[in-house]
Amino acid sequence: MPSESFTWRYSLWVVGFVAAVWLTCFHFPIVWVATGIGEANRPFLDLYALLAGCDAVKLGLNPLLPNLLDPYNRPFGFSDWWFELARLGWGRKDTLWLGMVLAVTTLVAAVALVRPANRRERWMLGLLLVSPALLLAVYRANQDLVVFLLVSLGLVCFRGSGRPARALGVLLFAAAAVLKYFPLVTLVLLLDFRTRRGVLAGFALYAVVLLLAWPGLEPALKLASRHAPSPEWLYAFGAPMLGRDFGLASWLGWLVPAALMAAWAVREAWPHVQSAPVGQPDARSSAEREFICGAVMIVGVFFLGVSYLYKLVFALWLLPWLWQQCGGGVVEARWGRVTSRLLLVVVWLEGGMAVVLNLLVGPWSQPVAVGLLKGTLLITQLCTWALVACLLRFLLIYVARRGRALLAAPA
Repeated sequence: MPSESFTWRYSLWVVGFVAAVWLTCFHFPIVWVATGIGEANRPFLDLYALLAGCDAVKLGLNPLLPNLLDPYNRPFGFSDWWFELARLGWGRKDTLWLGMVLAVTTLVAAVALVRPANRRERWMLGLLLVSPALLLAVYRANQDLVVFLLVSLGLVCFRGSGRPARALGVLLFAAAAVLKYFPLVTLVLLLDFRTRRGVLAGFALYAVVLLLAWPGLEPALKLASRHAPSPEWLYAFGAPMLGRDFGLASWLGWLVPAALMAAWAVREAWPHVQSAPVGQPDARSSAEREFICGAVMIVGVFFLGVSYLYKLVFALWLLPWLWQQCGGGVVEARWGRVTSRLLLVVVWLEGGMAVVLNLLVGPWSQPVAVGLLKGTLLITQLCTWALVACLLRFLLIYVARRGRALLAAPA
């Protein structure tokens, strides 16, 4: 085991390295153009839209209608809990400093939660944080960063066994679900309670938060379903994109592969479900729990619809347990290595190829650049499906094992 001083030294190295890369990217906007992220003159665009909704509320406008205060007239498709920012007096004028605070807080939280313990872990965490996929999240200051922070704090609460800390963790998970909907999948983490009564109490607490928030959630949910993201080229994330890359317009273009993936995951998970010991969570389970949180977020968003690759900010929670897997038995190490490598390919391939195409191939031949782009998008989608399949396998093993433990535990 590495000493505490070395662990902190690696963490500080990652903070310094990532901060330097992020600052360089913001100082030279050509980076956003070269990587295909775009909007070089509009940093923190998603945060700006959120604060424009707050300004609309302060002006007495209906935020659910197209908002003229936003450069793209985006309506506000989120819970009215976000309007508490307006009560603080925050609006579009605060975009820059709030965006910087959000970026710094995300970086510190990610490194503090993951805490690399050696050079290999240090480099993998650093490469993930400076990847084009996560740069997209930071540059846009997307609300997913707020979700990441809330759920990360909830995961820290779950590291303890005390009821008050775990109750606070459940409240944080539920609050994240109210703010952005898809974190509802964190309900899976309630299986980590040691008794059936604890699971039911956790579900009840979660449900109370959702019921209290429902009046402000219902109209926003209806609006969000009509204004879902629809990326067409770079950084698209979601199962329906497979049909795009193979020229299939029907939903069967991705639903059939999804069913085949699920069948494969069940087949691969079944032997481990049968042989896994039934027991209570141990000290090692914190890393596994956080891995499961990242896995269920990524898998859930992937099948929910089409979004952007910045959703892989939740992949940061995968790292500690993947590193443990790589140091385990032969089978576990193989799955850990495969999943880690697929993750790095997915977060880097499209952005890295965009740089090559924009700076080298495009000026020479546009048709060649377009052909290479299409090939890159297809390869990324296939690697993304493979990554999600690996995560789904881990999820099935975890859910089955925790279900068996709960059935064997006292009420």
